[in-house]
Amino acid sequence: MAFSIRSHKLHRDGRAVETIKSRYTGGAFPAPPRFLVVHFTFGDSARSSAEWFDDPDNPGSSAHLVIEREGSVIQCVPFDTVAWHAGKSTWKGISGLNRHSIGIELANWGYLKRHDGGWTSYTGKLIPNPVLAVHKNGNPDASTQPIGWEPFPEAQFTSLVEIVRVLVQTYGITEIVGHDDIAPTRKWDPGPAFDMARLRALVFGGRGDDGDDVLVVEPASGLNLRKGPGANFEVIRLLPAGTRVKPLGQEGKWYEVSVLDTAGAPVDTGWVHGGYLSA
Repeated sequence: MAFSIRSHKLHRDGRAVETIKSRYTGGAFPAPPRFLVVHFTFGDSARSSAEWFDDPDNPGSSAHLVIEREGSVIQCVPFDTVAWHAGKSTWKGISGLNRHSIGIELANWGYLKRHDGGWTSYTGKLIPNPVLAVHKNGNPDASTQPIGWEPFPEAQFTSLVEIVRVLVQTYGITEIVGHDDIAPTRKWDPGPAFDMARLRALVFGGRGDDGDDVLVVEPASGLNLRKGPGANFEVIRLLPAGTRVKPLGQEGKWYEVSVLDTAGAPVDTGWVHGGYLSA
């Protein structure tokens, strides 16, 4: 598959993707959008969400794209137009992210309810093999134990990666965030089932790093790459001495990193203790 953008509309293999135009927009962007915001729909299908964006009963919400679980895409708002996807939001001193970002919705039920030993959507649909996790901002049900979240299929994630790469090339997007990053007191999407670090690494990791932001594993015995920022998190694998990693984020002394191969391309993501890295 090959995505491209023409006249602010997404094309796939040379043909415009399906359009279901939203009636809820905010006019032209005042300046090229800097951010990309990832959401889950909290719903059944991409089509139902896209149709909701044009429903007169909708109190006012939209997004630029909705991506189905199998990777198909529906465009609802052109990329030169403000969509109403962020709501009250703040990021790095900027308030009202609608006017500064492109919003992409992923068809996904989001957080789930425990039912008869399994996990279901709020409509009662059984979701197999959910991700069990506690949200970084606190669970929506105020519980402190892991709850179920619908996984994001690889086909959906692959479409997202390719689309975001084209958006970066076309509009100069500089940062990818979740709705739960810019509105942490009221939103949980895309949530802990979504691998934000992997998305950022796959989109930005191949830009030809010049070494300024690359660190090296120092201990001869290697360094554990973990699933979270702490020694209590599961080990993904052991990184040998000399492995190069690119920092993506930091929590205390722990670094979220993209592991680079010998060619400098990202091959894995996880967390390592910063005390065992050198410049």
